Amino acid sequence: MIDMDYGAEVEQPTYPMARDARCPFAPPSQYRELRETSPITRVRLYDGREVWMFTRYEDIRTVLSHPAVSAETLNPDFPFLTPGDKISKQAQSFQRWDDPRHATRRRMFMPHFTIKRVEAMRPRIRRMIDDIYDRMIEVGPPLDLVEHLALALPSSVACELLGVDYDNHEFFESRFAVRLDRRASAEQVRQANAEVMAFVENVVRSKYGANLPDLIGQFVTQRVETGEVSHEDAVTDATLLLLAGHETTANMIALGTLALLRHPDQRDRIVADPGLVPNAVEELLRFLTISQSMGVRIAKEDFEVSGQPIAAGDGLIVPVAAGNWDDSAFECPERLDVTRAARGHITFGFGPHVCLGQPLARMELQEVFSTLFQRFPGLRIDIPFEEVGFKFDAVFYGLYDLPVTWDADAALEVANAQRR
Repeated sequence: MIDMDYGAEVEQPTYPMARDARCPFAPPSQYRELRETSPITRVRLYDGREVWMFTRYEDIRTVLSHPAVSAETLNPDFPFLTPGDKISKQAQSFQRWDDPRHATRRRMFMPHFTIKRVEAMRPRIRRMIDDIYDRMIEVGPPLDLVEHLALALPSSVACELLGVDYDNHEFFESRFAVRLDRRASAEQVRQANAEVMAFVENVVRSKYGANLPDLIGQFVTQRVETGEVSHEDAVTDATLLLLAGHETTANMIALGTLALLRHPDQRDRIVADPGLVPNAVEELLRFLTISQSMGVRIAKEDFEVSGQPIAAGDGLIVPVAAGNWDDSAFECPERLDVTRAARGHITFGFGPHVCLGQPLARMELQEVFSTLFQRFPGLRIDIPFEEVGFKFDAVFYGLYDLPVTWDADAALEVANAQRR
């Protein structure tokens, strides 16, 4: 096809695009190629529909914050990426509403995710991590870091925050994994969705009349029992919070650990100077950008982006990984540099729908990466790097598992010294 605005003749690509297994930390190479030749271009989805895709940092920020852009998945013209994606979004959480309705509901949850509230949780998270490390040492190497740490911590935090019994974590983790697998059929997604919604329905019902202190309990008491929010909406929103509360952070812990192990000079920097850890977390968030296919919108009015007319009803793809690797925003973006000023990354999105739980995610990642390599001297992967199972076909990028080992005697000495 010929892009009339940029004059570049290009073969129309399909979306989603695949990461290169030879460079598994990098976003799809097509993002860079399109940014250089046709930064606003048409791409084809699985059902043959053509939509606009944006690959420049500033254009992505413009689209995500523009009042003419909608996140409403109940719009009959919304550009779904897979048949299963369409099924999983039939129950629409507030994340997929537009303002002002979205802003009103978002404000109801914001008090639970303020920086002050999250900082008050930090000592408790540290104790959780210490308990997890003690269990890892007790099990001994080798073990799967995804199971024993990357999933265990954020699932524990999410369950405690929301008021969900952690004993059910394997149930909801497995169902969410199906919902987020781009290879899953519509029927598989429908079944997983029904099961997890039924589970959360029971959780919400258990909060009625109890005035419990957890997030869901308070939401039911203050918003649902008063008639301000429907029971059905409460179930949908609680499902979103449970999913977002563990899946993204779990993938970042696993993938971030692997990235630091593969870049030992950067790992050694944060070990030598723990004050670098908050900055390192921002750089890992930018460098890895685990959101693979979440930036999907639809134009509800005509508008322009960098001179390109967009018509009402047009589908819009805004891959934040493309923006995070735009060298006009981040010099040498392919280099992991824990000293980089990376706070301007758009991994958590941008504009009115920016991630509500980002303070909590940041804090969990900071606590893990400030202690992991000290507590487990000699930490290393226990299989060839080429055999690591990357989630190339998931909505959120990460690892299926990460077998690791470490110097067991040295780790035990560190643990004993901490207890004294």
